[in-house]
Amino acid sequence: MDYTQAVASTKFDLILLDLLVPRSSKDKTIEDHHEQLVEATRHYLSKSFSTPAILLTRHSMDEGDFVYNLNLVDINVISFNDRGEWRDALTFKLQAAQPEKKYDVVIVCALEKEADAFEGLGDTWGQVKPISGLICREMQIGRYKTVIVRSQRMGLVAAAVTSTLALERFEPRLICMSGICGGVPGEAEIYDLLVTQICHQHDAGKWSKAGFKSEHYDVQLEVAVHSKLVEVASNKALAPALLVGIDAGRAEIPAGKERIGFNIKTDVPTSSGSAVIAEEKKTSSLSVGQRKLAGFDMEVYSVFEAARHAKRRTAFFAAKSVVDDGGKNKGDSFHRIGCLLSAKFVVAAIKTGIADVWEN
Repeated sequence: MDYTQAVASTKFDLILLDLLVPRSSKDKTIEDHHEQLVEATRHYLSKSFSTPAILLTRHSMDEGDFVYNLNLVDINVISFNDRGEWRDALTFKLQAAQPEKKYDVVIVCALEKEADAFEGLGDTWGQVKPISGLICREMQIGRYKTVIVRSQRMGLVAAAVTSTLALERFEPRLICMSGICGGVPGEAEIYDLLVTQICHQHDAGKWSKAGFKSEHYDVQLEVAVHSKLVEVASNKALAPALLVGIDAGRAEIPAGKERIGFNIKTDVPTSSGSAVIAEEKKTSSLSVGQRKLAGFDMEVYSVFEAARHAKRRTAFFAAKSVVDDGGKNKGDSFHRIGCLLSAKFVVAAIKTGIADVWEN
């Protein structure tokens, strides 16, 4: 009776059955209840209706049709004996029944330095390891089970593949991107945090004798997600908190500044493309037709597009710190602090419950 109630109300990963069981906890008389057990296991209203089930028994495999009948309802029989062969068979079934990893939040990073910036920012911090074929680090952020997934390389294609696989295999409620990006002069300065509201793809289009003619593709944040990010960024205590513990070296302070500082921009458009931009004139050309374009990178558009097409409705956003302007400030000097600022903002946003925007 206890078993029947349990399989009816709970989805188990694996069920191990016995044919003969004691009458009760007080009465050890052995009774055969396998018909009722099998019926309860495969009842169409049971939450464990499709759960893998195995029967470990001393029952003779040669008696009647009971093995055949159990196979008909997808219950595998393992013969128990004192020689121990059953152990290998049982181990194999246990390994095969391991559930796939599921996470509340997936954080996508294109660079190892972007992923490493999260160390010490959560409640736990795991080692780099492959999970479901992806390069991952597990961490706990408040009540949210989180995994950082790093792309095999930079660029739109790698980000699209990584994000799509993570969404399918981990089924998160939130997918977001953290890291560093370029800024458009006049719209963003070094270390500004760009929390993309709408992302364009700047290298989609057609080349002809007349030059390059772009196609206009963009993905915009969900209103509820954007509103939550605006709320997070409007906290006046947030920016000083993000700077706590960051000790900047001389080379990490932008020219003309005495100390590092930044603004959090939540209403900005950014642009993504597969090529690195390292020319000031090229940076300016991105702004043509894109009013108030603030930054550019190589991945955000793909993460947004993958989330938009996910089978399960998933919140998404990106927060990247400006570390170059495609011109005189192009280089690696500001990467360390940029990665840290972005990671800290993402963790702060996750802790506010942005993964639950549609449940509240």
